[in-house]
Amino acid sequence: MMIIEVFTPKGKLTGAQRRVLGTRLVTDVMRAGDSEAPEAVIDAGRSLCHVLFREADDWYVAGQPLQEDALPPYLIRVAVPESWREEMASHLVTAFTKVLADIDENPARLYEQPVSWIHVTGLPDGAIGSMGQALTATDLLKIITKPHRESPRPAADLPPGSGLDPVCGMTVPFEHAAATVEHNGTRIPFCSKGCHAVFAEEHAR
Repeated sequence: MMIIEVFTPKGKLTGAQRRVLGTRLVTDVMRAGDSEAPEAVIDAGRSLCHVLFREADDWYVAGQPLQEDALPPYLIRVAVPESWREEMASHLVTAFTKVLADIDENPARLYEQPVSWIHVTGLPDGAIGSMGQALTATDLLKIITKPHRESPRPAADLPPGSGLDPVCGMTVPFEHAAATVEHNGTRIPFCSKGCHAVFAEEHAR
């Protein structure tokens, strides 16, 4: 779950640029194929992401109004569950800066000057709500991984030293697993602490 707010001075983004940002700020973060997660899980994760554009009538830099002919500064504020924030922040900053650079007239300035700012904020459990109820990060992960948990793919033809995360369906090298458990005589790796928490909760019943 991500709520992504893009702040720019009024009139600085074209419709085409908005379409690029509205699409790629989500798809570049959750790219099918990169994670080896099932496509249905990627799609479910993307369905919980929203991109909103906010244009500022007035924008001041260094205590002075931004000049009309100046290239725009950018502020992207993204809210994620607090327990995901530390793990996601670096990836989001890198991915979002790349997308901004791809639409900017002078891409190099985004890496040389502090003209784009990305704030990754964490929302505590219970501070997120949908479908009439307050949700935790674990609840959100259950929504995202539901397609795989209801129709899991078989753990076949996995690379040596890897296992299948039973919650999200990712292939996970044991040496990089966020956690592992022994279950029914099989060692199981998890891609994240969140997937481990979902598995532990479901198997504690």
